[in-house]
This record gives sequence, structure tokens and C-alpha cells, in this order.
Amino acid sequence: MSNTYDAPQPQRAAPQRVTPGHAGAFSLGALAIALIAGMLWLSSADSRVAPAFVPMQLADLGPGLVTPVDPDNHAAVAAAVSTLRLPQAQRAELRQAVVDRERQLGWIVFTDSMEDGDTVAVEAGGLVQNVVLTKAWMPVAVPIDAGPIGITGLRDGGGGIRVALGTRSGAVMVRVLAPGERVEIPAP
Repeated sequence: MSNTYDAPQPQRAAPQRVTPGHAGAFSLGALAIALIAGMLWLSSADSRVAPAFVPMQLADLGPGLVTPVDPDNHAAVAAAVSTLRLPQAQRAELRQAVVDRERQLGWIVFTDSMEDGDTVAVEAGGLVQNVVLTKAWMPVAVPIDAGPIGITGLRDGGGGIRVALGTRSGAVMVRVLAPGERVEIPAP
């Protein structure tokens, strides 16, 4: 008896040729997809937010609780309008109304001391936007031409809804809210 094991030897498949037509089709397809995606991204200015025009640090904010958007800065107006969850036609109308000085927009920056899922509704100029509060800096664009801005507690993640609003001087704490409670801040 032999101690060697005669294992079957692996069989190699015959070499196959990759034709340039197949490789080229894949490359051209990937290139076409990339070009189309790039063109859509560039053409949809309203779906992008220009970070240079969104307040990202204390120095970008005004002295009050609401930082007005300069209506003469068309890129800043477009950046603010693009963050609003509105149909395209309404965004275009609002953007034109701001540029024509018929309406005004501003930024409110929200933060939370605890990331526990607290949620508020921000009501301003006929729009209601729900905001889930986090410890992160959360700029929210709001119309500021129709009375005070309401902040209503929607969901308490535990221990009350703790809202802080950013100003150039630092965060200003709003009183702790329960679901359904509302506070108003004056528009500038």
C-alpha cells in the first residue's frame, strides 16, 4: 500500500480572450454615467447648499437670534432657499420674492445639550419645519417677514426638550419645553 495520496490535479480552463469591445463598453458606460451625474449635479443648484453662504461658525452669525440673509447676495439667497423643503416652483417664487425685497429670509442655528432625539417644529412665514435637535450646529433657514418665529416642542427624548439658539456671542438657552409647548422669538 502506498502512503501517497493521489489527489486529482486542478484543471485549468482554456484562456479566454477579452475583446476590447466588451472592456470598452464597460468603460464608456461608466464614463457616461459619471458625466450624466456630474451634469445633473451642476444643473441642480437648488438641491445643493453653498457652504460659504450657510452660517458655519459663530462669526457668521448676527448679534441676535436670527441672522438675516442679504437679499443683494443672490448666492446666499439661493443657499437659504435650497434648504427649504418646498416644491421647486415655490422655491423659485420665494427666491425671486426675496431678491425683489418682497420677502425676507434668515438663519436660526439650533443645538441641543443632549443628543436624545428631541424634536421641535419651527413655524415662520407660513412654513413649518420639523428639526431633530443634536449637539451639532444646525442652521435652519426661515422666512422672517411675517411676525414672530414659533418653536413648538414635538418630541421629548428624555428630560425635557432642551433648545439652544446660536448667536455671535454664543448659545442662548430657550426654556425647557414639553411636547406641545411653544415659545416665540421675534423676527429681526
